[in-house]
Amino acid sequence: MAEWNAPVSALLLFEIAGENCAIPAGRVAEIVPIPALARFPGSPSVLEGVLNLRGTAVPVIRLDRLFGRQPSHPGLYAHVVVLRDTNPRSALLVDRVLDVVAPLPDAYRPVAEQNSFNDCAVAEVEVAGRAVHVLSPDRLLLNKERQVIVEFEALGRQYLADLERGDG
Repeated sequence: MAEWNAPVSALLLFEIAGENCAIPAGRVAEIVPIPALARFPGSPSVLEGVLNLRGTAVPVIRLDRLFGRQPSHPGLYAHVVVLRDTNPRSALLVDRVLDVVAPLPDAYRPVAEQNSFNDCAVAEVEVAGRAVHVLSPDRLLLNKERQVIVEFEALGRQYLADLERGDG
């Protein structure tokens, strides 16, 4: 089983490409409807763009592309889940936020190592009769992907600074 601490008390449940996934609710800073995002040439396919969150550049990651699923155009119910305590600061584009759930501790099942991309699925839990993959925000990106996103975050910061000065 992938290394993971004890089950958390609450999970944010969301949908990506028809799959139900969750992250610990304590790792969510906020949830916003899909906004206009700054996009930069040469950005990796997993980066949807950079969100201007009250003057802070936040890279937005497409989980459908990260997991090799068929990408879709963000729909009416798409959300950006801004994560807390990530390096770099980042957000996830999800098809739809479904609920906040509080599974019982014995509802969590282990996930074998090597059964998910970068071992980011750390547990599975059943919610309303459906299996939900519990993801670790810290394991979503490979080190190289993380570095590329840091570089695009810097571009986003510069872009926002230029706009503020009236250069953009």
